Amino acid sequence: MRVKEILAGRVSIQELWPLTLPEMATTSWDDPVEDSRLVTWLKGDPRTDEILFGCPATSRSFARATSHFDRYLHFGGMPVVHDPDLSEEDRQEWLKNYQRTYLERDVADLAALRDLGPFVVAQKALAARSGRLVNFSDLAKTASISPATARRFLRYLEVSCQVLTSYSYQKNPEKRLSKMPKIHFLDPGVLRSVVGRRGPLTGEEFESAVVAEIYKQVKTASLPVDFFHLRTYDGREVDLLLELEEGYVACEIKLTESARPTDARPLRGLGELLHKPLLKSLVISQDRDVRLLEKDVVAVPAAWLLSPPGDD
Repeated sequence: MRVKEILAGRVSIQELWPLTLPEMATTSWDDPVEDSRLVTWLKGDPRTDEILFGCPATSRSFARATSHFDRYLHFGGMPVVHDPDLSEEDRQEWLKNYQRTYLERDVADLAALRDLGPFVVAQKALAARSGRLVNFSDLAKTASISPATARRFLRYLEVSCQVLTSYSYQKNPEKRLSKMPKIHFLDPGVLRSVVGRRGPLTGEEFESAVVAEIYKQVKTASLPVDFFHLRTYDGREVDLLLELEEGYVACEIKLTESARPTDARPLRGLGELLHKPLLKSLVISQDRDVRLLEKDVVAVPAAWLLSPPGDD
């Protein structure tokens, strides 16, 4: 009798992500990694928000966090690009070489593609759509492939930890997979290398960078959190819904240095659309202040939320 050993129950899988902001805050590989404000908050009670507040402008740790966050936005979280001895051109070159290695080795092994050309075109088209909904028919036309192949290529990017697919929130879980998904590249440095863009970020790039950082931190902390976006028939859009066991945290992500009450508009009355309680709503931006925009809507700087409290 032939027996196939599958080692069921004796395998541990460790997912290795690009560096998180708390990891960037350490000074050596031996330093302990502190939880960010976000993770600490999610581990506690998201109905309370004391840990989110403070005065970033007077915080030494926030100044450092802002520096790390700015580098992350432009070059991503791969450990090599955070070497202080590397120039901007060195970082750009490393990212290009990483991309070439990924295509020639990882994708070739994973998908056994004889011709990488269509995949490269689809990858660039998806990178240009990061932070947006993906219409597979449009993607297929752009890459001259079938919609089924477009879906397959996206799946390759998912399983190789290049992208995160965020499905549309629906009260009926079976309907979530039938709606157009929203994709986010998991590393902003890789994303910008793929599309060949430098300089200021777009709003979609900033949104994807923030969502990716939240995703990495939540997964690293092994928190039971699911990721969705929300889009209604009347045009309301919410960038990110974090589903916890006890309810939802809604996040609106804005590339602005001054969060305003109008930024909270998509979050108003949101609880009426959800099948669990809305625990809290956040407007995450490049603002340098924490403030209450409306009842249960907190405007918080991205670097403040996603970094450890440090010595504050």
